[in-house]
Amino acid sequence: MTSSLTNTPGPQYAQPGTNDVFISYSRRDKAFVQTLDRAFRNIGRDPWIDWDDIRKGEDWWESIKRGIEAANTFIFVVSPDSVASKVCRQEIDYAAQHNKRFLPVIHREGFDPSQAHPSISRHNWLFFRESDSFEQAFQELLHTLDTDLEHVAIHTRLLVRALEWEHGGHDSSYLLRGSDLFSAQQWLGQAINKEPRPTDLQAAYVQASLEARLALVRSRQKARWSVVLITVIANLAFIAAGLLQIRYFLIENARMRVEEAVETTLEAALDGIDGEEFAQLAQLPPSSQQPLNNPLYRRHQAWIATIHKLVPNSFPETYILSDEPGQVEIVGDIYRLLYPEESYEFRETVAPYQPEMLTGLAYNVQNLSDPYYDEYGERLLSIYGPIRDAEGNAVGGLALQYNDEYVSAIQDYVAVVIRNSCIIAALWFIVSSWLILKATRPPKELLDFGQPASTAKG
Repeated sequence: MTSSLTNTPGPQYAQPGTNDVFISYSRRDKAFVQTLDRAFRNIGRDPWIDWDDIRKGEDWWESIKRGIEAANTFIFVVSPDSVASKVCRQEIDYAAQHNKRFLPVIHREGFDPSQAHPSISRHNWLFFRESDSFEQAFQELLHTLDTDLEHVAIHTRLLVRALEWEHGGHDSSYLLRGSDLFSAQQWLGQAINKEPRPTDLQAAYVQASLEARLALVRSRQKARWSVVLITVIANLAFIAAGLLQIRYFLIENARMRVEEAVETTLEAALDGIDGEEFAQLAQLPPSSQQPLNNPLYRRHQAWIATIHKLVPNSFPETYILSDEPGQVEIVGDIYRLLYPEESYEFRETVAPYQPEMLTGLAYNVQNLSDPYYDEYGERLLSIYGPIRDAEGNAVGGLALQYNDEYVSAIQDYVAVVIRNSCIIAALWFIVSSWLILKATRPPKELLDFGQPASTAKG
């Protein structure tokens, strides 16, 4: 595995560059350490040595801690003096705290092994005594350093990044992202049984980075849902407005067709009435009995019945202006054929059903938008027109009444069509939006990416 983790120092926690090794030693062993340092530098490696890497004016212990943190391997030069050294023990403690890889190097014997630090005692020792071949020992040291080097290098870089985050007050700007985060999670899953082991700080750092990544994914998904939801609502509103406009147009168109139809029916009905005969009929005296023996009346009622038969939803009646102001008298009536007991008497005086009834004695007028109720509680719409004699004089009026259900049925049919269209459009947008969101939803693997690193597969 190749790591893309990079060392990006933060403004509050500057780190030195990564070193191959940190060398901890006693001052009594300085000559040997200088030889070891030269050997490293001759092959292009850069060990951390306190005489070379502590800048003037710098806190020496803080500098040492930074050196340990940034080194891949902690080399401890074992001698009686270093085993007894308090400072050396502090350095070992700090390296152990961060699970650094230890390489103990024996330079001088003559100490009690039980007095050695536990982190030194449990590791294999390399011998660089005066009796040993330095070159051979150094090659063995290099081989050990380069064993599982990638794992150790990632451990160091991830530790540096984690410490930056910790000293930066857990500032989210220090968290891992992208390929760095993916590599770190993989490394944690694979490093459980390796040395050096991951530290608690490293695990917490990676987990915090994963949680931040997951929160970002979820927030973006929530924003995507919001955008789609707003788009759906806007589209539905747009379509609803369009369908309402279509509904209005269809209803108005239906009304216009109804008006044209009743106008045509009225004209045809008026053409079938002889004005002179109607004038003579209207001169007969009022009576509670129909003048059935009068041929004028029989022909007139037969024509009214014919109108109703041709246009079943129309209910025609004829009338004349009454001597009583603002009143009319009913001459012919379809209800005398349909409901004799409930019909008007011949030339019975009644109040106009609508103001247009009086106007209809002069010219055609209709009122299909303002229904009225008859004495039986039915909603009626009507159209009126004058009956004229041969000279064109108005001798009476014809009223065609329509049950409001005739027009309402047309309007209701249009409304049902529009409603069904709205439901279909709404379902389509809901389903299509769900499919879009499902297609754009982050894969499960990405959402599971935020699980604790300890659950990752090695």
